[in-house]
Amino acid sequence: MSYDPANPGETPGASFEPDNASSPPSEQSAEPWTPRQSGPPRDGPSGLEGGFGPYEQPIDPFGEVPASLELDYSAEDLGLGPRAYDRTISYERVERRRRGARGRKVARELVETVILALLIFFAVRAVVQNFRVEGASMEPSMHNDQYLLVNKAIYYRLDMGRLRDVLPFLPGGDDSERHLFRAPKRGDVVVFRFPLDPDRDFIKRVIGVPGDTVEIRDEKVYINGTALTEDYVLATPNYTYGPKVVPAGMYFVLGDNRRNSFDSHAWGSSCSPQQQCDFVPEENIIGQAWITYWPFDELGLINNKDIEIQAP
Repeated sequence: MSYDPANPGETPGASFEPDNASSPPSEQSAEPWTPRQSGPPRDGPSGLEGGFGPYEQPIDPFGEVPASLELDYSAEDLGLGPRAYDRTISYERVERRRRGARGRKVARELVETVILALLIFFAVRAVVQNFRVEGASMEPSMHNDQYLLVNKAIYYRLDMGRLRDVLPFLPGGDDSERHLFRAPKRGDVVVFRFPLDPDRDFIKRVIGVPGDTVEIRDEKVYINGTALTEDYVLATPNYTYGPKVVPAGMYFVLGDNRRNSFDSHAWGSSCSPQQQCDFVPEENIIGQAWITYWPFDELGLINNKDIEIQAP
């Protein structure tokens, strides 16, 4: 190519041939293209001001940055104490603490569950208790090996004197005991500790309450001179008893199988009349027979009756 500096706008007869035009096409060199460096003009290898060489290598902008950059902060730089790094906790120690915390939580929950179960057990035990019937003295109402639940709360008694010591705002009155709900009444089937052997539990029906006059004759039971109509017995009594007045705080009980029951009519022969062992003290009564639950085909309420007799 020819260049006329006197007439830069015109290039008559200008011709351009690449430097390797003389080489055959198959022998032309193929150099890889690289981007040229950007920046202010400078003298390049081509001899022109601000020019760049055709194959100049690019400059890495991150070439001066080290491969790994570590920031070294001191405890003071972070606002920590001089021994802050010495109090760091290892991962293994943290895991041990976590496992220990989980173990303590599980143990605490287990203890709480056991305590709650015991509280529920004793609370239920204070209200309801199960018993097994032995013998045929309560036929036909209950049978041998029948299981039942006894309501112990129905006959609860409160000592008013002690209660007022705890709750002084209660109204005044006598310091005797009072029933929380009600006292045993005629017709209740009750479980009690046998007066002659408190280690044995009996189940019978209440026939006479305190103040009643009880007499048995002519195969009938008389309360205050009135013969009872009993549709719940297996057989009428074939013995005589009384008349006797039921003392205060005591109860006269009989089995529904009158001819095969060891009950109040027979206990008196085991002690002197002064001992009055043919009656059941109220403190010996455990509770009222409530529900029979086994055998399952006999599930249901106990045959408690309501016997109303006029007072003498």
